[in-house]
Order: sequence, then C-alpha cells, then structure tokens
Amino acid sequence: MSLWHETRGIGPDLVLLHGWGLSSAIWGDFADRLTEQYRVTLIDLPGLGRSLPVGDMSLDVVVEALLAVAPERAHWLGWSLGGQLALALAQQASERVKSLSLIAANPCFVARDDWSCAMAPEVFNAFVESLADNEVKTLQRFAALQTRGSATARDELKRLKSVIVSAEPQALAPALMLLESDMRPALATLGCPAQLILGAEDQLVPQALAAEAQHLNNNLSVEVLEQGAHLPFISHADRVLASIQRQVDATDAAG
Repeated sequence: MSLWHETRGIGPDLVLLHGWGLSSAIWGDFADRLTEQYRVTLIDLPGLGRSLPVGDMSLDVVVEALLAVAPERAHWLGWSLGGQLALALAQQASERVKSLSLIAANPCFVARDDWSCAMAPEVFNAFVESLADNEVKTLQRFAALQTRGSATARDELKRLKSVIVSAEPQALAPALMLLESDMRPALATLGCPAQLILGAEDQLVPQALAAEAQHLNNNLSVEVLEQGAHLPFISHADRVLASIQRQVDATDAAG
C-alpha cells in the first residue's frame, strides 16, 4: 500500500518530509506559502499520520516507499528525521533529486566516537525505553525539547500537540530507530546543491553541527538562526522560505 501523499500548487516540484512522531500536517501555513511558487508534494512518513507502516521499516524500504509516490525529479526539503531520509534518498537515487534543503537535520543524529555534535547515546536510549513504557509521555517530552529556547516556543508547542496524536503505535519505535542511521557518507558525496538550516537554540541538533557538516561537504550552504530551536520553519518562516527559494531558483536557472 502506498504512502499518503498530496500534491498542490504550480511550479517546480518540491517534496516535503516531516520529522518523527508527527505527520505532514506539521508544515501548516509554511506549506501553504510554498504552494504559491511551487508544486508541493506532502508525504506522511510510514506509520505516521495517514500512512501505514511499510515492510520491515528499514531505511532502504522506507526510501523505496517515498520514491514510489514522489515526482520523477524534484527539489527535496527534509526536516529532522525527514532530512536524514532525504539524504538517504539522494544517495540511493541521485537522479531523482535536484537540490536538498535540510532543516534542523543531523546526518548522524546519535553521537559516536568520531561525531560529538549529536544526541548522546544514553539520552537516545532513554527515549527508546521511555517510548516502550509510555508513548504519550514520551511524545510530550519530545515536543517540549523541540521548542525549548525558541522565541516562538508557545506557538510551536501548540502546533506540535495538535499534530503529534496521529501515529500508528506499532510504528513509532521502528521510525525512531531510523534516527540511528549514519548518513554522513551520503552528505559527503552529495552531488546536488544542498543547504542546512539550523536553530541556534536547538536541543536536539546542536549548533556545533554547522562546522562539522561543512567539513564533510564544503559545498554545503549553512545558516544558523538566532533564537530558533528545532522548528525554524515556524519561528523564522520568512527566512527559511527565502533560503529555499534562493536555492531552488538558482538550481533551476543553472539547469
């Protein structure tokens, strides 16, 4: 069964991938504004929102499911987990990706010996254990972490709480484990134009990632937004929209 998806607007194709525990509804007004210039495809990730889980929920299977419902060639915008999936997709099917915009996304979300700018493994494992014990409480805690430090934290938390309720319980854990994927090789070998937009106060994706990501790929454009946390497309919507427009227009102009 294919993933839930919706396409609206007219213009260059732009695909939006959301984060863990949510659905494409999190994009809200931001997606509406994008449809004024682009043909936007919204996809609910497997097991989240209106999409059922797919296969074994492995990275390859999830990428295959995304490609099955996406335009033949498009610009991709991935937020958080959606950013990791967009990187995996660009690695596996580079001909399908014109450009990549990563928002509050870490190519390696969980820290490793050679990658400290990420969530500590013990913190991530605590989330995994907490999810098994109490899904509702875990999702609420995750929502609070995403908004902490943002200038628009109250609005962001309200948006998260309105979207966070629609997930298949049996798919939350497999989807969470996708965050353990190491997409650094994909970022390092990326052949298309790419940008990374971070919030300076993000509690999940640290600002230190900016320098490390550019070290992996010196063609990567990086922007850090002051007073922004994990949802800069809400707190800094105008800035993020402008950045996406610049990249998409420049990529298409270059052919």
